[in-house]
Amino acid sequence: MRHLAATAVVITTLGVQGPAALPKDTPVATITLEELRDHVCFLASDFLGGRRPYDAGYSIAAEYAATQLQGAGVGPAFTGAGGTPTYFQKVPLTRVTASIDRPFTLTTAAGERVIDTLNDFKLISRGPSLNKAPMIFIGYGISEPDHGWDDLKGLDLKGKVAVMLIGAPLRDGKPVLPAEVHESYQSLAGAGRKARAPVLKDNRPDALLIIADKEASDGWDLLPDIVGLPQIQYRPGSGPGQASTPPASVAIVKGAQAEAIFAGQDYNPLAIPTRGLAGYRTFEFTDVRLGLGIRAATEDFESVNVAGLVPGTDPTLAHQVVTIGAHLDHVNPVGGKICNGADDNASGSAGVLEIAEAVAARPFRRPVLFCLFTAEESGLIGSRHFLSAPPVPVADIIVNLNLDMIGRSDAAAGRSRTHYVIGSAQITPELKALITAVDARTVKWPLDFESQESSMPGSDHYNFHRQGIPTAFFFSGRHDDLHAPTDDAEEIDFEKVQHLSQLVYEVTAELGTRDESIRPPVAKKEPAAKKEACTAER
Repeated sequence: MRHLAATAVVITTLGVQGPAALPKDTPVATITLEELRDHVCFLASDFLGGRRPYDAGYSIAAEYAATQLQGAGVGPAFTGAGGTPTYFQKVPLTRVTASIDRPFTLTTAAGERVIDTLNDFKLISRGPSLNKAPMIFIGYGISEPDHGWDDLKGLDLKGKVAVMLIGAPLRDGKPVLPAEVHESYQSLAGAGRKARAPVLKDNRPDALLIIADKEASDGWDLLPDIVGLPQIQYRPGSGPGQASTPPASVAIVKGAQAEAIFAGQDYNPLAIPTRGLAGYRTFEFTDVRLGLGIRAATEDFESVNVAGLVPGTDPTLAHQVVTIGAHLDHVNPVGGKICNGADDNASGSAGVLEIAEAVAARPFRRPVLFCLFTAEESGLIGSRHFLSAPPVPVADIIVNLNLDMIGRSDAAAGRSRTHYVIGSAQITPELKALITAVDARTVKWPLDFESQESSMPGSDHYNFHRQGIPTAFFFSGRHDDLHAPTDDAEEIDFEKVQHLSQLVYEVTAELGTRDESIRPPVAKKEPAAKKEACTAER
């Protein structure tokens, strides 16, 4: 998710001047810079070790969050053993640690060739071992037929290793695709979007081999490599939302390994930087098969989601629940250094805790449910599990406001410190209009609803969206410290954290008190007609 530039399209912008001062005698005034700093500094301390779901540090963070909710007067959302109220929902997970027990091997007509330069190979995600698997080059791996480009048309990828380039095509130095589409495919984040494209759902390769470009090669030491580092999976058979297909291996290669893959083929895409798209095409590899032995040690464990509920004051609106969420977990160390995740996502978690305190001080007509999720960094697992066994019916959730990174500004935001709000502009325009109006009369923070729409699937709100629930994702953008050891508390813009938290409180107040729901009522299914009872007599 690093180094993706964006051109800001500011929808609500009131200049670079400071944000508006809010009344001091209302609950929003309890959302203070000092308390937000305390939360972030604790959650992003080395003591918590990066808050990985299986570590003691995450358990401490979860206990801390529950204690803060309880102290603020927010009640527990879940029912535990014996009907006891609890702030914790157990999430069944598996920790998988991969190792390579058979090296990268290419089998050609001349025999087997072991490519033992492991410095040119990184395993990003683990799938089954590969034994002389056929290979297919899928170019940039982009399927955009509406824009005249479709690398995947007519290709059969099943049972094969797909070899793919990072980025998107250029012709004469200019993007072939529209600028926004081109930008969405840049870097490893863009490669991830390609791998998740719907067109691959029923035509999925057994493995994806990504060819590093210059940017990835220059930042090689910062790229993820899961060999020897635990990865988190939703435990098989653990509940709804479980992936129905096994994971595929994803690896990135450069240098000698990349050159060995294309040696002897009629077309070599490694020449694109100098030759451009001349001769560009996808193709099945001739007389080349790939072998890679991957061993995995597994260990089952449980993590927890944390949630608290502030009931509404109007019984007629008890079935219309506003949810405010953030993820509490973070990622593995990089280069042996802890990634504390101050922006991602101690900042959002701190915001949720402070907003919860303010709402509990003066509840709204509608109930408000505050959620802190585990294992977001492992595929949005915590929120997926939450919605498979929610404390309130999914049909009763009218909106989800997601705070995932509210403490920084990316390069595109510049001096304005503009913040991205993703999901409402294209999907629920009424929610965008509401946020815009509330911001204009309260915090007056510059917001951008357009530039980062390609990040829509990137956080927990997306699971709510898939259930038909209106969402808004408050996001700092992809700054250079994302998923890096440098995402520390001293880099946080705490004034921004405060004012965005106050904005989300004000938006919640509007959603919680207005007469109309932002979500249309969910149609109830008519019960099936009863069949006539069978009788013994004919």
